[in-house]
Amino acid sequence: MNKSIICLIAAAGMVASCDPIKEEKDLDLYTVTSSQIEEAVTFVQKDADGNVAADGNYFSYTTNPAMEVAVYNFYADGSENLLAHGMSGSFIIKPKRGSDPNQTFYVRVVGSDNKPVEISKTYNVYVQQELDPEMRLLASDAYGKKIWKWDTSISGAFWGNMGYMPGDGASVGKEGNGQWWGMTSDEDFAGQLQHSHDGAYHGEGLNAWMEFTDEGIVTCYNEDGEAYQSGSYSVSNYNPAGEWKVGDLVTTSILWPYQINWKQNGFDPVPGTYEIVYLTPDKMTLVYPDGGNQGAWGEATFWHFCSSSDIEGMAVGYGAAAEKSWTWDPSISGAVWGNMGYQPGDGASVGTAGNGQWWGVTSEEEFAGQLQHSEDGALHGDESMDAYFTLDGQGNITRHAGDGSVINKGTYSFDIVEGSDWKVADMNTTAGTILWPYQINWKQNGFDPCPTKFEVVYLTGDKMTLVYPDGGSQGAWGEASFWHFKAKE
Repeated sequence: MNKSIICLIAAAGMVASCDPIKEEKDLDLYTVTSSQIEEAVTFVQKDADGNVAADGNYFSYTTNPAMEVAVYNFYADGSENLLAHGMSGSFIIKPKRGSDPNQTFYVRVVGSDNKPVEISKTYNVYVQQELDPEMRLLASDAYGKKIWKWDTSISGAFWGNMGYMPGDGASVGKEGNGQWWGMTSDEDFAGQLQHSHDGAYHGEGLNAWMEFTDEGIVTCYNEDGEAYQSGSYSVSNYNPAGEWKVGDLVTTSILWPYQINWKQNGFDPVPGTYEIVYLTPDKMTLVYPDGGNQGAWGEATFWHFCSSSDIEGMAVGYGAAAEKSWTWDPSISGAVWGNMGYQPGDGASVGTAGNGQWWGVTSEEEFAGQLQHSEDGALHGDESMDAYFTLDGQGNITRHAGDGSVINKGTYSFDIVEGSDWKVADMNTTAGTILWPYQINWKQNGFDPCPTKFEVVYLTGDKMTLVYPDGGSQGAWGEASFWHFKAKE
């Protein structure tokens, strides 16, 4: 009787071949059927702790009779994502937040006839629909990761010592309340190596940064962009209404993680738990009472960090119910709208000091004298210094007059720009939905009056500066329009 040889080989996006083996000068090619795969492969679904769970994200599989299989699903672009291959194995399916919990993957087997046969399996897995509030602030909601850098804007210093609990935590995070001494520059690190665990500098200077992810991982990068330490993080005791602290950050991986004067006091160098005394989408201040236990005004260590990467968090907040309003800001240069030389330097210098400004409107009365720049030659109420526009978490923008009445509505979105000194994002809007939405001198240049894509050159939780190069394209120092806004209280 002739014998058949079965050759089953896993395929990861391609069909593998199997050289047939001849026996007694005869050969029957074997074709695998979908029903045979269904009967042969057994899946077990578990949670992160290894317990069998109906909505687990962790899978293991075995085959009986033994056969080589390829398990895969698809990336967003339609290409195959190989999850596992072999006669047995394991894999993870952890979809992004908000995804359908019913997830489908595929099992492929190739018979000795070189023909692939596949089956599909659909399981209900756990999908985090919404990040915890503290994780949104630390790792962002829209992007799944967030960059934190040293912040010298609070008191000039970013790390140093202070009197413990000098008042509420917000006063420390916003004003540096209680500070005794602190490092203010890269050069300061060289004189403070006695506070490090090994007496060495690892590039944690002002150009260093930390990346927090929504999976609870923090990675520190030195000033050369090299990762030099990484670890997990979590937040305990979170209470946003806390007077002194809003929670505790549990990690050993932050920039320059050392408590001050630990050697002379016999303490551990790295606390591992830091009090979060101030936390917003763009600011984080940590404090550690030296030795972990201090009374009021006892010595403590502080860390000031800032972030500019969480565009949506700063601009509108988190979740579908979020809402934030922006009004005119005359504090930058006196002017709130006007013209400037395009790209006179970095965007922050425009948003903080009005760099490049040529001329601008400083009051409601001056807007009334600039009707040649409006679309219809009329005032609509957004010339008032009390006017504002509102962004909500569902992508809607509403333009309000100074008395709160609605002028018009539309939609908005942000396109993040990475690695640019000039802008952090592009803001796309329905035409005419920000305050005084006109590019300057559009009539005489034959341009459309209302741009729909603005360059966000500066953004914090409190400040927003938009720029539009006239006509949509300008070289350095070509004419551009600017808008200065601040968060409405």
